[in-house]
Amino acid sequence: MPPESTPRRPLLKAMAGGVVAIGAVGAVVRVTSGDDGPGGASGRLELSGQGAGGVGALDLRLGDDLLPQISGGRFRSAQLPTTTHSMLAFTWTGTAEPRIQIKSRRRGAWSPWQAVEVLRDLPDLDSGERSGVTGTDLLWIGDSDGIQIHVAGGRPQDLTLVLLHPSRERSDALLDADASRRTTSVQTRATPTVPRPTIVARRTWGADESLRDGAPRYNETIKQVHIHHTVSSNDYAKEDVAGLIRGMYRYHTQNLGWSDLGYNFLVDRFGRIWEGRAGGPAKAVRGAHTLGFNDTSTGISVIGNFDLVKPGKAIIDAVASIAAWKLDLYGRKADGFVRVASEGSDKYSASRVVKLPAIDGHRDTNDTACPGQHLYDVLPTIRKRTQAVIDRYRDAADPIAVTRPATLSGTPAFGEQLVLSPGDYTPADATHTFAWARDDVVITGASGAVYTCVAADVGAVISGGLELSSPGREPVTQVLRAPGPVTAPSTVTVGTRAGSKGYATIYVQVSPPSGSTAVATGKIRVQVNNRTKTVSLADGAGVARFGRGRGFRPGRYNVTVVYPGNGVVRGSRAETTITIPPR
Repeated sequence: MPPESTPRRPLLKAMAGGVVAIGAVGAVVRVTSGDDGPGGASGRLELSGQGAGGVGALDLRLGDDLLPQISGGRFRSAQLPTTTHSMLAFTWTGTAEPRIQIKSRRRGAWSPWQAVEVLRDLPDLDSGERSGVTGTDLLWIGDSDGIQIHVAGGRPQDLTLVLLHPSRERSDALLDADASRRTTSVQTRATPTVPRPTIVARRTWGADESLRDGAPRYNETIKQVHIHHTVSSNDYAKEDVAGLIRGMYRYHTQNLGWSDLGYNFLVDRFGRIWEGRAGGPAKAVRGAHTLGFNDTSTGISVIGNFDLVKPGKAIIDAVASIAAWKLDLYGRKADGFVRVASEGSDKYSASRVVKLPAIDGHRDTNDTACPGQHLYDVLPTIRKRTQAVIDRYRDAADPIAVTRPATLSGTPAFGEQLVLSPGDYTPADATHTFAWARDDVVITGASGAVYTCVAADVGAVISGGLELSSPGREPVTQVLRAPGPVTAPSTVTVGTRAGSKGYATIYVQVSPPSGSTAVATGKIRVQVNNRTKTVSLADGAGVARFGRGRGFRPGRYNVTVVYPGNGVVRGSRAETTITIPPR
């Protein structure tokens, strides 16, 4: 049975009650004074520094000062200068649905008016994730430094502007889905299974797990795949995607009050697949994407607005690959229909049994245009392609049988070797290839059965992968992880300084091997003659001072420093002497 939902954060309960206004999620709100600027507004709205999840943020209540009424039911702001933001949305409480439009200033020019639609990708009513906050879609607009807002149909009392700016990390530009590959487990079914596609893991795109609220919830099975689009820009670059998802994660959890990112998977316009909600991509994680129909499904959202553009081949192939893998795990067909009971949506009442495609668009279950007309139009192609993938593996030759699984031996330590043994398998002509990964990122050039741990591995978990292949049969992959992070020895360097009043100062530096990013942490024990002090390390360094109130007599004293280790940097010790001069 799925675990019970966890209680909401007190902060999110306050948000649902309309108590929290400016700075509701820890954003620093500043309006600076200064020149009017091109928009004619006084001052500038400033986002916080990099806050939760590395996302700069501004959550700003829009009252008469910023969004004054211009006629009955209509409100319009001035053109407001801001610090750089790249994503925006609006939230409020209650059932009102104002019609909101915005203009953005990019590279000194103001965009045309753009509608910001109410978000329809929602958790179920009984999921424990409905905080009472209503929100719009989160738009990706690229780096902008100004905004103008127009609201029709009334302004909710607590209408709040959300501006976000995910920092672009160095790793985002280097990110490639192949570097984050997580492979399939050993074949256990009577027939071959669709292999797991390449998925960019949460830790790789930089998910701050402290933003999640409680443990994942799980469905008993998966019957459907719901297809969505994020209704954001279509011109983002490859290096923008990880930050875009970090911003979406922050919005879903900190502004809307959901327990996690709503979608199970995301697909970008380059055909890369990204892990969304936590809980394990292979498991039946309950998402928050399709109101009334989350309990037997998985949700895939394609990043972009497909009312405006057509999805390319890379998107179609990626959606088909993830859909085929998930449906095949539960023995489902992709090109047929299923009967599912609604848990209550704006289109189907609770308990109503509905016949729906196994792969459907969000509009099939809810009153929404999602996933955009162009993406909806290619769903028949996606269904056909997905079923073809499933059939290809189910109709394959007898699978490779692993009679004795592979084993990983050796000690995960700097300079030590890890050895991957292939075990036993049939047919005898199956060949094997090896790969190694550091924290699930493939290590370039490491393709042998033996891997020697280097300085860059210290603190990381090494895993070895073995793929068995044979003509006419689908390959089988086994992945084994070392029993813990790679450890490294430490070197203790000791310096001394003696004072004429009998003082002794001991300077200690504990260093892992050169080239490692690990840092010695914890405490060291310093002993001078028969006196001992325990000192905390900061960046691997510590200072122990002796003689305050009772100095040493002149003479030579033995000094011993002991570092016990921290689980990654192993312990070591050093000895020296110090000479106290005559007074």
